[in-house]
Amino acid sequence: MAFMNQVFKQVRDRVKPPQWASWQTLLFLSIFSVIVAALTTSPPPQVAQRIISSFGWIFLILSVWWFVYEPPVKKKLTAYGLFLGPWIVGALVCVYLFGTIEGRTVPTQTAFISWPPISALIWASPKFVKSDPNTKSPIYSNPTKPKRQDIILVLLANLVISCWFQFYFQIQDWIAQNPALRAEDFSRSAFVWQPQRFDRAAALSRGADILNLAAQNVRTELEGKPWGQVERWLQQLDQQVPRLRQQVRDQLPRSTEADLWTLNGRVISSAYDLQLQALWNRPNSRRQGYELTRTCRITQTRKPGTPSEFNFNSPAPPATAPARPQIVGTVQCGAIDPPRQIEPTRS
Repeated sequence: MAFMNQVFKQVRDRVKPPQWASWQTLLFLSIFSVIVAALTTSPPPQVAQRIISSFGWIFLILSVWWFVYEPPVKKKLTAYGLFLGPWIVGALVCVYLFGTIEGRTVPTQTAFISWPPISALIWASPKFVKSDPNTKSPIYSNPTKPKRQDIILVLLANLVISCWFQFYFQIQDWIAQNPALRAEDFSRSAFVWQPQRFDRAAALSRGADILNLAAQNVRTELEGKPWGQVERWLQQLDQQVPRLRQQVRDQLPRSTEADLWTLNGRVISSAYDLQLQALWNRPNSRRQGYELTRTCRITQTRKPGTPSEFNFNSPAPPATAPARPQIVGTVQCGAIDPPRQIEPTRS
């Protein structure tokens, strides 16, 4: 019990404001603002809570800013001659500006990109504004030439770090928009975080879906149709393939991965063997892709005709002509051939 009392006494002495103008006072104001914001229910509650919570963030930022500049704290936060306190304050400022104000729980990319230059400005501000030890009033001063050089170097260095953040997020957006780039090896990259490896089987399954839909549409177009119509369809294959490609695209769910596949078709024998090709060109450094094929054999078959009746203007029953068989087309599609890796054509 005595130990707990001693701990509480140390904590109380630590956070108890030595005077009204201190970082502890600002911290208590921040906590008070958070409590008031949580208890606010007057209409409209969201606007009132946002205003009160903004004051809480401002008090917290000022409190931490004041705290990190305390001599003992500043000494501990200084490594290799660089004071890290402004970057802590800058992180809070970015979370407030690009998180709380925008109503987001997780800081956006803008917060990470803005953090280095904002921290550099916080680091440079004491070089221009100082405090009079007697009157405690601000004194505006002009930094000396060496200090101005330090300010420029620190600001430029933080702008470079900001560009690195921007480059990192840009690369991640490219990978998100082109899932096939996950097939690349980014293990030696300092900017690319690869959340999961490329799933070759899942990517090729999309090509199989394209071929299955294409074969189904070919059956719908040609199965049971008169053989003359089937031959005209095959002779006009250059016009039919774009229409078939658009039909498959409309039937598939919209995705970036599906847009990388191209459907082609060609007749590879005089017996009307229609070969459907699904070509996938991966947007990677090697520009390699895959080819999936499926062959549909289109043949003619005899379909029993409908007997024709001859009607006579006589009391005798009508005569019936013998049924003539009709030649129609039939479609038989085989299995999908194993995928073949291809190299793109070079112009």
